[in-house]
Amino acid sequence: MARLQNERFDPSVLFPGAESIIVIGLNYFPDQPEKMREKKKFNVASYARGEDYHHVIRRLLKRLRFFLKEINPKINGRICVDTAPFMDKYWAQQAGLGWIGKHTNLVSRQYGSWLLLGSLIINEKTDSYDKPHKNFCGKCRRCLDSCPTNALPDLNVLDATRCLSYWTIESKSSSIPKEISNNMNHWIFGCDICLTACPFNRFEKPSKTEAFKYRDETSLLETGQVLKLTEDQFTTKFKSSPISRPNLSGIIRNIKAAE
Repeated sequence: MARLQNERFDPSVLFPGAESIIVIGLNYFPDQPEKMREKKKFNVASYARGEDYHHVIRRLLKRLRFFLKEINPKINGRICVDTAPFMDKYWAQQAGLGWIGKHTNLVSRQYGSWLLLGSLIINEKTDSYDKPHKNFCGKCRRCLDSCPTNALPDLNVLDATRCLSYWTIESKSSSIPKEISNNMNHWIFGCDICLTACPFNRFEKPSKTEAFKYRDETSLLETGQVLKLTEDQFTTKFKSSPISRPNLSGIIRNIKAAE
């Protein structure tokens, strides 16, 4: 995150000619089948229970860009979905979708903590603009106090080296440190603890996006049956899922640490 600071805060460096940013937030709050709640042994982050959101949001933004070019052929745009050096959460707050909570994630008054973000930078000004969203966290610190590994040591500070999402998804280490594994609370892919703690989740609504609906393959992780898969079977079943990111070896490492 320390690299490419100019691009992150100046979209015209990332996309020359930038004039406006269109930001979308897609609700992904899960509606898990009751039968799986009963059988579940391990936890998987809610955003990973369906299709990879990068693919879903990119498709939507491509359709939007095509639609805008039909209206004005001079419009060009760059799509950013959590991969380019672009501060998604910052621009989402500037666009009025929500505010950045003390846990460093976006919070929406309409959808709580459950929005996935994507942006389209375009080379044309628009007729009107939204205002930056007001921060409604107040004195609340439930998200900070909820983290079992103390990955949120202060307001708006995330220590990635203590975050369960880092260790269960991004880390290439062959093992997870004891001080982390002792507090995994059965999370084997990502973590929703600080998100779930937010009081604004009383406004949460089940997602209507079919691509984010609970996939049967997710149950293989939640029940531990994924341990019976070969590497090839794992790759095939989770080809279009975020769960493919740590590979089967990473999932096995996570399960061993969480048990």
